[in-house]
Amino acid sequence: MRKERLAAISSVAVATGTFASVTEMLEHALALVLEVVAAEAAGFYLLDEERERLTFAVHRGLSAEASKDFDDLLLGEGLSGRVAVDGMPLVVRNLGDHPRLTRMAARAEGWRAFASVPLRSSYKTYGTLNVYSKEDRDFTEEDVQLLTAMASHIGLAVANTRLYLRLQDSERKFRALVESAEDLIYLIDGHGYITYINPAATSRLGYAPDELCGGGRSLLSLVDPEDRERVAAALPRALAGDLLPSFEFRMTHADGSVRWLAHTMVPFRNDAGTVVSVHGIAYDRTHRLKMEAQVARAERMADLGRMAATIAHEIRNPLGAIVNSVNLLAQPSAASDPRLLAVVTEEAARLDAIIRDFLIFARPPARAPQSCDLFDLIDSTATLFRRDAKLAPGVTVSVDCDAALPPVVVDPNQIRQVIWNLLANAADATGAGGRIEIRVRACADAIGIDVLDDGPGVEDAEAVFEPFYTTKAAGTGLGLSVTARIVRDHGGSVLVRNEPGRGACFQVTLPLTPAAVEISTY
Repeated sequence: MRKERLAAISSVAVATGTFASVTEMLEHALALVLEVVAAEAAGFYLLDEERERLTFAVHRGLSAEASKDFDDLLLGEGLSGRVAVDGMPLVVRNLGDHPRLTRMAARAEGWRAFASVPLRSSYKTYGTLNVYSKEDRDFTEEDVQLLTAMASHIGLAVANTRLYLRLQDSERKFRALVESAEDLIYLIDGHGYITYINPAATSRLGYAPDELCGGGRSLLSLVDPEDRERVAAALPRALAGDLLPSFEFRMTHADGSVRWLAHTMVPFRNDAGTVVSVHGIAYDRTHRLKMEAQVARAERMADLGRMAATIAHEIRNPLGAIVNSVNLLAQPSAASDPRLLAVVTEEAARLDAIIRDFLIFARPPARAPQSCDLFDLIDSTATLFRRDAKLAPGVTVSVDCDAALPPVVVDPNQIRQVIWNLLANAADATGAGGRIEIRVRACADAIGIDVLDDGPGVEDAEAVFEPFYTTKAAGTGLGLSVTARIVRDHGGSVLVRNEPGRGACFQVTLPLTPAAVEISTY
C-alpha cells in the first residue's frame, strides 16, 4: 500500500508538466487522490488573488447541487477558506457537527469525513485540495501527509502554469504593440544580422519582414553607402554594451530612394551580463526633413523679399560715392587726387562685400562635410586673422582648447568662415590693445565654441542675427546672419550674451554627428 501511495505522488510530480491546461492536470490528479485515500469525492479550490476569493475549479464525486453550493468562497470563509489563510491542513470527522461549516449542501447530502490541505509552492498558497467521504472515519496522519505531498506538486504546477500564462499574455501585448508600431523596430545579433524586424519595415523601407529576417541580411546592407562606414564603426560599440541614442543615418528603400531615420540602439544582455544582441527603434524623419526644408525655403524667400528693398539702399550709398569720385577725377584739377582714388577703392570693396555676403545668404553653397580636427581649423583661422590689416593695433587673439577634442564631421570651409566672421565682429567691437578669446570645449555629444571680445556688448541679442541688422557705419549686416545660417545647416546653434566684465560672448554649438542633408524642394 505504501508503495502504491509513493507511486501516486511520483505520478503527480511527473504528470504536472505534461498537460495542456491546469484543468486537465487537476482532473488527472483528482483521480489519483480518490484512489489512494479511498474517498468518494474530491475537489480543488483555486485562489483568485485580485478578488480574494476561492473558486471551486475541478471536482469529482460531487453532485451538481453540491458543486454549485461550493462554487465560491471568500478568503477565510468556512473550512477551506481558513486552510487557505492559515496554510495548515484540516481534518474533520463529521462535517455535520462542525461550527465553521457554511455550505449546507455537504450536510444535506450526508458528507461526513473531510480533509483539506493547502496547495502551496515557495511559501505561497494557490488554493486547497479537499476530499470528502460519507463514511464515519478519520483521515489518518499518513493520509494527510500523502495529500500534502501531492498538493505540493500540484501547487508548483499551478504556479508555473499561471506564470506561463502571464508571460504569454505579456508577450501577446508586447508583440501587438511592436507589430502595430509605426516606427521601425528590429533586433540584430552579435554579427550584425537582422533576426527580427516589425511590419513597419514594409511602409518605411519597402520590404516585407520575412525578406529581411533569417536570410543572412545584415543591417549594414540597408544603410546608404555614404553612411555605411560611419555605421560600421558604431555597431561594435553597441555590441560592446554602449547605448547609442539619436543615431541618425540614411537607409535605402527597396525602390532605391533614401530615408533618413533616427535610431536608438540598446544592447541586450543575457543572465551572465554578456551582450548577445542589439535592440533598435528607428523614427523616420524623411517627411519631417522635407517639411523643414519647405519651411526653410519659405523663410528664405521671405528674407529675400525683405532684403530686396534694403539691398538697393545698401548698394546705392557706395555706388553714389564711386560715381561722385569718378566725376571729380574727370576734372583736370583732381585727375590724380589719391584721396578720391582711395574712396573708389574702398567703396568698390564695400560693394563687393555686400554682393558676396548677399549671394551666400540668398543661396548658400552645398555643404561638403568631412571629418575635421576642429582645433587645427580654428587655430589656423586665428593665425590668419592676426595678420589681417583691419585688426586694431595691440589686439591679441588667443585660442583656449580642451585637450583631445573628438573629430567632427563639418564643411571645413564653411566653419572657417563662421570663425572668421565672429573674429571680424569681435575685432570691430574691440579697441586697440583689447583681447579676443576663443574657447573650445567638448560636451557629451557636441562641441562648443565661444568667441569673447572686450567691446561694449550687444543691445539686442536676437536682432544681431537678422539680415542687414548692423550698428556699424560701414557694415553690411549680413556677416552674422550668414554665420547663423551655416551653423543651423550643420545642425548646431548660435547665440550671444553679454559677459560681465568683458563684452559680447558668441556661443556656437556643433553636434559631433553630422546633420541631415537638406532635402531640396526646388
